[in-house]
Amino acid sequence: MSGEDGSKVEWKTPEREQRPVSGWRVSGVLAGALIIFTFFVVGTWAQLQRREKNLSPAGSTQPRELGKAEINIVNTGLIELDTRAEDEKAEQRKRLHGYGWVDRDAGVVHIPIERAIERVVEQRRDGGGR
Repeated sequence: MSGEDGSKVEWKTPEREQRPVSGWRVSGVLAGALIIFTFFVVGTWAQLQRREKNLSPAGSTQPRELGKAEINIVNTGLIELDTRAEDEKAEQRKRLHGYGWVDRDAGVVHIPIERAIERVVEQRRDGGGR
């Protein structure tokens, strides 16, 4: 840098202290920080416990219906273990492709869908109504 009169001013870096940093001081600072951190963690935990106690004075309780697969309209079961949809589809396929009673007292049965379609086509071809 130059001054106002045109002369150069040289800046020197200040000399460093040659004393080494004390290991005990560093350890003391770290230990103090750890103690303060622990104090705040324990204080926060205690505060959360008090707040939880105030919010649910009867203690923590689990819902009574927790073991059921479905509560109201909410499916609470695990998705990969829920086979109700596949079971229902299998039952529908069985009914669609098999014989069985609809109303035994009235004598109403159901027949496989392929056979029912064939019968309807035959009746239409022969000029029958229903």
